[in-house]
Amino acid sequence: MNIEKAFTNYLKGTGPKPKENEIMNCTEMGNCDVVISVLFKLVNEEINTMDDTKTLDRCVEVLKTIGTILNNQCEFNRKKIARKIYKLDEKLDRVLEEGHKKFININKIKSEFNKVRRQLDILLEVNEEKDSKQYDFMHFLIEETKNITYLEYALKKMPALANVKDKDEVPLFRNLLSSYLDSVMLLKEEDILYYKNLITLLLSQKSFKLSDAEKRKCLEDIHKLINKLSYNKKSIKKNQQKLDHISNITNIIKGMEDSEKSITDIAAKYNIEIFFNPTHLEQLSLVKTPKEGNFANRRVVDEYVLSIDGKDAIEIDDALSCIKLPNGNYRLGVHIASVLSYFPYESEIVQEAIKRNQSIYLPYKYQKKENDFSRTIPIFPYEFSANKASLKEGEYRLARSYFFEIDSEGNIVKEDFAKTIIKNQKQLSYDEVNQIIEKGCSDKTLEETIQNLKQVTSHLDKKTTVTELYDKLKEFSEDYSELRVSKVGSENIVYQSMLLTGNRVASFFAKNNYPCLYRIHEVNEETNKKLQAMINELNKTYSIQQFKNLYQVIEGIYPKGWYGVDGRHVGLGLDHYCHCTSVLRRAADIVVEHALEECYDKEPTEEKLKKLQDEIASKAIEINAKQSPIDFFVKEYQKKYHH
Repeated sequence: MNIEKAFTNYLKGTGPKPKENEIMNCTEMGNCDVVISVLFKLVNEEINTMDDTKTLDRCVEVLKTIGTILNNQCEFNRKKIARKIYKLDEKLDRVLEEGHKKFININKIKSEFNKVRRQLDILLEVNEEKDSKQYDFMHFLIEETKNITYLEYALKKMPALANVKDKDEVPLFRNLLSSYLDSVMLLKEEDILYYKNLITLLLSQKSFKLSDAEKRKCLEDIHKLINKLSYNKKSIKKNQQKLDHISNITNIIKGMEDSEKSITDIAAKYNIEIFFNPTHLEQLSLVKTPKEGNFANRRVVDEYVLSIDGKDAIEIDDALSCIKLPNGNYRLGVHIASVLSYFPYESEIVQEAIKRNQSIYLPYKYQKKENDFSRTIPIFPYEFSANKASLKEGEYRLARSYFFEIDSEGNIVKEDFAKTIIKNQKQLSYDEVNQIIEKGCSDKTLEETIQNLKQVTSHLDKKTTVTELYDKLKEFSEDYSELRVSKVGSENIVYQSMLLTGNRVASFFAKNNYPCLYRIHEVNEETNKKLQAMINELNKTYSIQQFKNLYQVIEGIYPKGWYGVDGRHVGLGLDHYCHCTSVLRRAADIVVEHALEECYDKEPTEEKLKKLQDEIASKAIEINAKQSPIDFFVKEYQKKYHH
């Protein structure tokens, strides 16, 4: 679009006013100052040659367009624009004074000129205050809500917010870096992770820009701190943990301009490990299955056990059994692969898995060589998670089993948790189970087990308290950290079984006042009220629709769940809930299995409980903080590897 030609025709009355989206497209290409200069030039020319007030009306509309551009862009020369506003205001005085003889109705002309002046006053106010107001808004989101989801949506709706500056012209990025470094000096792990996540969020934005001069300033601040912490060998040793944190952020800043990034480069940016070191791989030789070792004091499950997964599933970490009892109730068995039956919780391989947070499932392969697993970054080496520990068909495996006696109303009559040895009799896909539900099969024990599962699921449905909104949002969710909600056939069997297990395990800890890593979901109404007040104030100042749109987006955000030592799960309608059914793929489940070892398998002492409480609180912070970098990594990966 030729902005100058289009607006010239409009001012002459020979063409329509260009559409706002066309103008915004031009400014988003980095031409913001150029477009504004063209519009000021055209207004100046029209006022020089004006001979009727209709021209002034159109000039006011052009000035309003400049205001729209200023409100939607952060990158422009404010001093230059202020000079243009003052010069145009002076021109109005000069034209009025020099040309009063050619104007028939001087009072009407003065009145029309005042319309232009009022618009110039608005432009001046926007130009002088816009950056600091938008910075205040971002500061509010960062320091008051401390909700990265809100920030992510704000940046999605208004990409230019990634480049806002404070009243001293310091970019948001440098201030975030300063907060990160302050946290490092105090070794406040939660804040270190939080500000690092914010920095990586900014770096993941297409709109984000950092000049070479700003980059140098950031690195100078970092180097000053490094020098302070490492002035001699003794101080280096003392401050090694702080120096590691600083080194990590330095590498991120240095590498952010590299356009040719490999998958390992992208992963390193978000502190994600792809491959396993030789030490962890060597530990796999220690793994013994029930066929290879003697596992005393474990219950051997003799019921018919089957698994239901997606057809491409590699790690089979849960299986089910279900029999009908003589009293008419059902006995449901939920069998979960047990990591800690193979490795101690304190072992390097388990701690590495927790550090990795969750298996990351990618839409495209990141390795060109033939590799069945190249679309997944696992938390355990595949020799363990897809072979030795996986509940493969026909193989005996170590598990944790949760048995529930359930009546026709969905009530839990009796429950029992046990460390077990199980054999998966049949590995099935969701589609295969649905076929058996509909048409039956030749294996009558298999068919009976599936029909029992279907019946007990219908009983459990009566007790389901999932909120309607949560139900809708999660049905097609790609968020692996949440249960997939589907109320149809085989998927509902798995869903209800896992939901029940997570609830009953969490309830055990809550009832006994034992520490647990709960999955929490709460809606913070107070935060929404603060956001509304903040954005309403911005609307009063600028009257721009974009901030209203921003609030509509933020208002519509339904909070994600997180991990903590206490809290309800509002979306599921449960007082207590935890993740404990995917230990091969999710760190939180390993922490809960460890808590079961300490509190269910043994009689815990007060000292053990205190140590466990501290451990879980620490892991909650670590796991929560890791989620956003994983999300950012997957998004950047998709951009690079999308075919």
